[in-house]
Amino acid sequence: MNKLLLALQGFEDLGPLQEINMTEEKSDCVEAWLKESVCPVVEELVDLKTFQSNTIWSASHLSKGVETRERKLVEDVDDCLVKFAVQLEACFPYIYQARIPIRHLNDIRFIAQRRWFDLVHAEDFYQPTQQLLLEESNNQHINNFRNYKQNRTPGDHVCDSMFVRIKYWKEILEKIYKLFFATIRINDEQSMKEFSSLIDCVTQLDSSVKELQKVCLKSTQKTLRDACTTLSLIYLSYADRPELNWLVEDSSEVEVRSRIFRSTVVRPPGEIQHVEKQLDGTLKLIKQEPASLCDPAVIRKVAQALMDIKSIYEVPDSPEDLIDWACSQSRLVLVDHSPRQVFWDGEPIVQKWDTEAVQWNLLWILAYNPGIAVDKEMLHQPQGQKINSRRSRLKKLLADCIELNDLITTVYAQGYRLELKSDDITLLESDGLGGLNRVPTRKSNSINS
Repeated sequence: MNKLLLALQGFEDLGPLQEINMTEEKSDCVEAWLKESVCPVVEELVDLKTFQSNTIWSASHLSKGVETRERKLVEDVDDCLVKFAVQLEACFPYIYQARIPIRHLNDIRFIAQRRWFDLVHAEDFYQPTQQLLLEESNNQHINNFRNYKQNRTPGDHVCDSMFVRIKYWKEILEKIYKLFFATIRINDEQSMKEFSSLIDCVTQLDSSVKELQKVCLKSTQKTLRDACTTLSLIYLSYADRPELNWLVEDSSEVEVRSRIFRSTVVRPPGEIQHVEKQLDGTLKLIKQEPASLCDPAVIRKVAQALMDIKSIYEVPDSPEDLIDWACSQSRLVLVDHSPRQVFWDGEPIVQKWDTEAVQWNLLWILAYNPGIAVDKEMLHQPQGQKINSRRSRLKKLLADCIELNDLITTVYAQGYRLELKSDDITLLESDGLGGLNRVPTRKSNSINS
């Protein structure tokens, strides 16, 4: 039995985990399970690039200063929030101003001036900081946001907390927006123009948030990120000598970080009630004493994380499961098996690839040689169509996947190159027996260094 199955069996052996039946003895057993059963599983995962990339995905794709498509979408949402507030200011002269509370006017100005550093905070990785990242202290917003409901069980809190901040500012603006429409005083041409622009701002904000959600909250990838993050934190906090240089660069910080996270696993001191059964069957309270006990919700999340990382702990055998596994590991997946399939970021690029043999061959050779210039002589039937004609047709087939299209670049006087790391590509081909085999891609020093 492998370590993952042993850890899951160990969780079952702990019995029901509820706050009402959590004792010091059971809490000690739970922490022993984390140390002796869960950590060995994570030990086998921490060196896998897939595990690492899923753990730090949000920090490396959403944080200020990174140049990613996801970061651009964060900035689009940020800009839309500010534009919404600015347009509310433009509509203010056309409403019954006396009906608008002063706090709403202050909120409009606050958001219009973008009085926060960012919507993303890497420190949320260990547990939600519940900070708005304000440039200057503002007790009203600080206290309101602290009271804002936020899930604190382990997971991808860099991503989750970002969406909570967005929701906080968005709800403030939407509340004022409804009030403005209910108090319109002047209904002339200029007023209609300003309120029409205000409606456009709402539409743009909704659209930008949905685009960000679509990229960040894809169920399969988000579930895997939550699981990898949870298990990384357990390992950081309970392993004897955790080796996570890719996560915590300064080894002196490990103890500090582990203490921060452990405070979410083991609750602050509560009270244990010691009782004694009386002759008449009643229970008599003998004494009360403080005790730190494991949070059952956190432990159940750890167990769920173990279930969710099966896809990277064990590579499945069946073609359907292998394709699902490949999509959870790689951005680009090509399946050379009837019917041929292409996946990008877990989503299928639907085309009749079986009837597009020439273009399929070009895409396959590009994916097999990431970061390497592909010329006509490397293709099937090089005496056939010119390579630029094949690329032109492939571009049309990939029209709905602009990001992948843009990663296929022209190499002057040579051909084309796929600007993607080999670790982000999985090639699967038929084994002739109804199954699939993985085809290793060529390594490129320029792309994979």
